Amino acid sequence: MRYYDFNDTTNSILQVQRILRELDYIENGVAKVKPNGIFDEDTRNLVISFQRKYGLNPSGIVDKETWDLLHSIDEARKDASRLARAVHIFPMFDNYEILPNSRDNTIFVIQHMLNEVLNEHDDFTELEINGIYDLPTQNAIKVLQRKALVDGNGRLDAQAFNLLANEYERINSRQG
Repeated sequence: MRYYDFNDTTNSILQVQRILRELDYIENGVAKVKPNGIFDEDTRNLVISFQRKYGLNPSGIVDKETWDLLHSIDEARKDASRLARAVHIFPMFDNYEILPNSRDNTIFVIQHMLNEVLNEHDDFTELEINGIYDLPTQNAIKVLQRKALVDGNGRLDAQAFNLLANEYERINSRQG
């Protein structure tokens, strides 16, 4: 790893400046460095400030330790701002169906999703989130199915779950 200091010019310095600028803006509401790819006095001062804040030797030089910390903070910031990753909670077996009166952790999530989706209906009574595929949950599935103009049989299979997941996503994308 090459160290960067005063009067160096590289794309890596541009990257250091970009990260420092974003962190400075997030923390202080200002951006003291203009990314130009030149390790100038403003960049050096911001590196020193960064090093002091994080308990590093305030040399003003971007050494391996400073670079690693800058990079890890930048990656953590990017991860925090990414959209949540989709997770498949419904079993993906052929012809899988959750049977009436079944107890399953997946049903807790399904009941929550049903409450969110069917909350738009005046005649809907909120479900108790109990993890049981009970009669009220079956009836809520029937309402969802009829709303989607499919057979309202109350079966909690992949088709019913996909209807629910699509409606849940549609509602939540509006709220963002």
